[in-house]
Amino acid sequence: MVKQMIRPPSGLVAALDIGSSKMACVIARIGGDRKPRLLGFGHRLSAGVRKGAIVDMEAAAAAISAVVQEAETMADERISSVFVTMAGGDVRSDIRSAEITIGGRAIVDQDVQRSLTQAHAEIPLIRRRALHMIPLGYSVDSTRAVEQPRGLFANKMSVSLHVASAEEGPIRSVEAAAARAHLEVDTLVAPSYAAGLSVLTPDEAELGSTVVDIGGGTASISVFQAGMPIFIDSLSIGGHNVTQDIALVLKTPLADAERLKAIDGNCIPTADDEHRLISAPLIGEDNPAGAHSASRADLVRVINLRMEEMFEMVQQRIKDAGLARASGGSLVITGGGANLNGAAELAGRVMGKRARIGRPSGIMGLDERLTDPQFASAIGLIRYAAKDAASTDIVLLSQVSSTYSVFGWLGAWFKEHF
Repeated sequence: MVKQMIRPPSGLVAALDIGSSKMACVIARIGGDRKPRLLGFGHRLSAGVRKGAIVDMEAAAAAISAVVQEAETMADERISSVFVTMAGGDVRSDIRSAEITIGGRAIVDQDVQRSLTQAHAEIPLIRRRALHMIPLGYSVDSTRAVEQPRGLFANKMSVSLHVASAEEGPIRSVEAAAARAHLEVDTLVAPSYAAGLSVLTPDEAELGSTVVDIGGGTASISVFQAGMPIFIDSLSIGGHNVTQDIALVLKTPLADAERLKAIDGNCIPTADDEHRLISAPLIGEDNPAGAHSASRADLVRVINLRMEEMFEMVQQRIKDAGLARASGGSLVITGGGANLNGAAELAGRVMGKRARIGRPSGIMGLDERLTDPQFASAIGLIRYAAKDAASTDIVLLSQVSSTYSVFGWLGAWFKEHF
């Protein structure tokens, strides 16, 4: 079961990024200043995961155990719980508003909680579970965009609540795989939300930016505005789709298609591509001499078409959500797919934004190897834990352990944002 609780301001935290192509575990210690310091990490090829969801419990659990053990050995620490990315399960956003009657008195914490609970109840979560619950703003009578409603006198108060949810089945599978590895899941976080925390500058997060985290089997999308994610979505398309397209068109094994993509691939066609030849081994040929030559233009064309389709889908999802303007002019591409040559340039052309590659930062002692875009979600999970998610996520009263005060948590959220 995912725990919904408030963490102490300091201590050992661990992040587990469960991807379709790789798994990564990062262990850090958070000091009294809430700044995390890297202690250890591990990464390896993924197993038992497809399109971000676990499809082979035994293989996934074994891979999780191995990558966690690697991080524990480097950190010389043992962990019992982890913050985990949730790429599968059709992650998506819903925003609902709720209005409550105050009756002319001053607004108190209980009123804020009651409004959030009522807004949450408006969202149909049939066979789904909320990953993130983020208040987007309050209105007090006719005054909109109220930053701090507590203490204000009003007849009515309303709140807009952003809830990102995923299917219950894939969530329980992640929890079960972690349990087999003797780990408890602290909380689940959408990859693009976590990645945004590690790759966006404060100004980008405040003024409006779109983050696209491209994994092997999925592409996770988050739109940040006013320092928080106002939209989270996911696509069942990723780097593996590009590799498969290359393998089919060039009639080459998947391993060779992946190599060609990384070494000779590009998202942007050039005039020289037609005159450059690449060597592609044929499927079923054991003899290296069986490789055939192909034009680099064929390779680039395949990559361009699939990546262009992906960015068009991202743009359409944002447009359908009515967030074309709120998504801002900044686009940050991260995840393993961001390493594909020309990815940011193509994304910028398709989506009409200033695009760049997002490299994770924000942890003291960060190993240079972890600044690769493929580790953005894992590093972002540590930053999420360090912030205790109190800067954004809230938990409804019924979900909070009696050991803690929900109103204290809401107070921390208000203090952080307002």
